[in-house]
Amino acid sequence: MGVIELPVEDTKENLNVCMDNCGTCPSLPFPPQPYLFCARGKSSQKIERKGCKCPACPVYIENNLEGLYFCESGKAH
Repeated sequence: MGVIELPVEDTKENLNVCMDNCGTCPSLPFPPQPYLFCARGKSSQKIERKGCKCPACPVYIENNLEGLYFCESGKAH
């Protein structure tokens, strides 16, 4: 079996970038958990769609992601 590569790596560097972006997202309670939703999966917290900051995040841009609200939909594919 080959190694399956995830679109977004769950690294400390990506987490730090994400914390700067998701930490001020209007749709998430503070502090959002688990952060880095595009790599770790959706939040167990209640999401109120008030805007998505993902497209402005360097992790989103560097990984050529598409879509919004990974906090609600889960990992990027």
